[in-house]
Amino acid sequence: MTRGDWLGALPVACAREIRTASVEPFLAEMFAHLPQPLELDADVPIDPAAIPLAARQLLKLALSGTQLHPRRLQPAPTLELTVSAGDRQRVLRREHLAQDIAVVAEQVLEALCATEDFVHTLEAFAVQSANFATLQRIIRHMLESTDVDQALHAMLSGITSGRGLGFNRAALFIYDEARHTYVGAKAIGPADAREASRIWEEIEYEDLSIDHLIVSYEPSRFDTPFQRFVQGLELRPGGFDDEVARAVAPDAPLLFPGAPRSPSLGLLTDAAEFVLAAVRPHGQILGLIFADNRYSRAPITPARLHYFDFFVDQTAMVWENLLLLKRVETLARVDSLTGVLNRREFEARFEAERSRALRSQGPCSLLVLDIDGFKQVNDRQGHAAGDDVLRRLGALLQQTVRSHDTLARFGGDEFVVLLPDTPGDHVAQAAVRIGALARHAGISVSIGGATWPTDCADLTQLFAVADRNLYRAKNAGRGRACFGAAEPRVIGAAW
Repeated sequence: MTRGDWLGALPVACAREIRTASVEPFLAEMFAHLPQPLELDADVPIDPAAIPLAARQLLKLALSGTQLHPRRLQPAPTLELTVSAGDRQRVLRREHLAQDIAVVAEQVLEALCATEDFVHTLEAFAVQSANFATLQRIIRHMLESTDVDQALHAMLSGITSGRGLGFNRAALFIYDEARHTYVGAKAIGPADAREASRIWEEIEYEDLSIDHLIVSYEPSRFDTPFQRFVQGLELRPGGFDDEVARAVAPDAPLLFPGAPRSPSLGLLTDAAEFVLAAVRPHGQILGLIFADNRYSRAPITPARLHYFDFFVDQTAMVWENLLLLKRVETLARVDSLTGVLNRREFEARFEAERSRALRSQGPCSLLVLDIDGFKQVNDRQGHAAGDDVLRRLGALLQQTVRSHDTLARFGGDEFVVLLPDTPGDHVAQAAVRIGALARHAGISVSIGGATWPTDCADLTQLFAVADRNLYRAKNAGRGRACFGAAEPRVIGAAW
């Protein structure tokens, strides 16, 4: 007889009252984690009003897939429930079942469970509670972080911390859709057994919590030999037995015993077993997480594997949300056509650079450029051709400017380049270089430049001065640049 058929001997109305009884989740969890199964025999009146709430709840627990198993049920004039564990039993009559279900459950467990059973159950709940508490803290840190890199560090900290899942090492490989490969991105773990021992002793001696390990994150501090090694690896799905291919398949295993078949994983681990799991929120693979116990050689138990699986599922959704947030922020800062910064972001960065230049009293320069004859390109060849010219110029400028310069599309076919700590003569050289590269790419540009404090006493006037010089250059002909009081100079014309 299945659990679903057990109430078949009762009238429909009576069975319905039992099925609709509400049971507190903690009671269901408690009965689900009992160290041994219990059996329930029931004599039940056919009148629902004659069945107290606690009796209905206990019968509902027997139907809910817990360790309380239904055995015999029959209609009877009086109510009597018998819970058994081997040769021990507890008989519950109407006067007992008039109490709260929590009191009834306590009486049943005290009568039927040995002391060591309570210890094992308490231990299981303590492990579960600790793991869920760690997961909660890590998700909080990830949600509070606006930096994806720091959030991923929090994720790996939960896997490797002794206060978390306790793996020796963990590594994250991010999916590269263009190349269909998984690229090593971030890792936490010691490079050798000596470092492992030192780290574990330090954490225990200082009694460092997982919150401390996450909050103290600094990218430079965690640029470790193990992370650099992982960043040099790529995981590619191979044949049918290859662990990477198996890990990304539906219903993939998590635990892989023995030496890896994947060549890259073979370079990563020689542990007796390791975990490799796909990070797959809403069915879309973001990457793979690897973990092992290379130095402690501790076995990866089914319980730890269960928590690992749950942990990855939950933190994956946070990671996905952070990626979406980053994408939205990027769209708000970046011109979608050319891939360079937009005007709003440029103005914010200009204000920050203006404050810094005033404090340091170092020179600050600006280039303003636009495309010669751009309207004719749109009129003669169409806007698609004009968009292509803008994209090519944006890519060319991104390759030309320095990493600390600020490049933006100011509007239409006009671009600006802010060059901090750059004197006027260097700006002129930069303009000539940009003009020559643009000409080689088949694009003619005109450029105006200005430097503070040489060309203007007020930094807020830097753009206005450079813009006036741009129009002086355009009025002098195509492919010219103009700075200060000097005459516009030719930098090349392509059409």
